[in-house]
Amino acid sequence: MRGDNQGETLILIVALYLEPKTCEGLLLAARRVLTWYHARVPRQPLAAMTGEDVLALVEHLLAASSNNSTRSAVTSYLRAFLQFLQWSDRSSRNLARFVPHVPSYRLAHLPLRLAWEDVRRAIDTIETATPLGLRDHAIMLLLATTGLRNKELRSLELQDIHWREASVLVRRTKAKRDRVVPLLHEAGEALADYVLYGRPKSDSQRVFLVHGAPVRPINGSSTISRIVRSVLERSGIVLPFAAGAHLVRHSLATQLVAQRRPINEIADLLGHRSIDTTAIYVKVAVRQLADVAMPFPGGAS
Repeated sequence: MRGDNQGETLILIVALYLEPKTCEGLLLAARRVLTWYHARVPRQPLAAMTGEDVLALVEHLLAASSNNSTRSAVTSYLRAFLQFLQWSDRSSRNLARFVPHVPSYRLAHLPLRLAWEDVRRAIDTIETATPLGLRDHAIMLLLATTGLRNKELRSLELQDIHWREASVLVRRTKAKRDRVVPLLHEAGEALADYVLYGRPKSDSQRVFLVHGAPVRPINGSSTISRIVRSVLERSGIVLPFAAGAHLVRHSLATQLVAQRRPINEIADLLGHRSIDTTAIYVKVAVRQLADVAMPFPGGAS
């Protein structure tokens, strides 16, 4: 069977059982494997893949990964793809055993974040005289005050905004449950301005839309990432790394910790299932850690 047909079969199978983000990772890994393999050994079927090929593929994929978390995900997806080849009788070998396990330790790295003054300056420099400016201003303020994830922001519908209660209902979050986040006054004003004066006419109930023809909901995560990055760069912030909704989310969480807000309150706002997930932001609160640090036993009294 040709490689592209095998990739399509994998698409159909994983789409039935897995979360969309997991599907995206598996499909991207499958495409990378097929592209690399057919470039390495043109016209060879996948059944001819050897352990030597897998080791060379692993070396290629890991060289393109920037950190242990990414490497761990890449090898996991690759292992799943190779297991699929054996399960579907496209390979008679257990090639997955040649893929090493890359450890990824929780809380091992500090989250990428911006100084809160930079986030605030970027929001203040958004030009709100145009419909796009009104949209981007509302997006940035919602991200900066609620810590919404990219998908959560894109999924917001008009009925989820509870104006009188000054709150926003976030449906089916990463934790598989709904949650309510506060709609602060400034963010509420920006959102109202967009809905009333900037949002194009549309039958869609989604709050944020693509303004170019055809007008439609923002479905791709990359669109939100481009908006965030563009706003930050226009304010003069240098971004040597990928920037998106999560960068603003991390910056908000760090700012809340610096304000000594209760950790369980921050966890509820961000929609963390476990407070341990929120604990990573405590690592960047140097001032608070200094307050609770025990004196070194051998030091001066």
